[in-house]
Amino acid sequence: MLKVMSLVLFCFSFQSSALEKACNTLHSLNWLIGNWHSENSKSKFNESWTRISEKTFEGYGQTYSIVENKVVSAETLRLVEMSGEVFYLAKVTNNALPTAFKLTSCSENSAIFENSHHDFPKKIRYQLNNDKHITVYVSGEDDKGFSIEFTSKNGGASN
Repeated sequence: MLKVMSLVLFCFSFQSSALEKACNTLHSLNWLIGNWHSENSKSKFNESWTRISEKTFEGYGQTYSIVENKVVSAETLRLVEMSGEVFYLAKVTNNALPTAFKLTSCSENSAIFENSHHDFPKKIRYQLNNDKHITVYVSGEDDKGFSIEFTSKNGGASN
């Protein structure tokens, strides 16, 4: 019985360290690479991600108002792996500097980035629903916020 318990504990510790390791690299986020699109009656949303190197992804997000017939917001995005951690950097037009969010949790199909010191958002979560759909959850205090369901414009997520 002691051998079985030791083996189970060993497997759990290996699984735990493997999950932690995945959150320290961009490799687990390869599914994000590509062009993503969403649309409702008032707006069109686009987000795209490109791998620049093993330690850097660059992205771009844009919201187009159908009602106003113009781009109403745009942001440049970057995922950077450094010093054993992963950071999400968002540069929006109304901020002089990018805002950094640290990858705090991940799995093979989700990633949560957080910055508790930022006004809004405090948390950004990407969820891979299947190879053609992702949901982005953006939230502030008390997890209040919004979500956008994106569809792949290039045939599905790449790994």
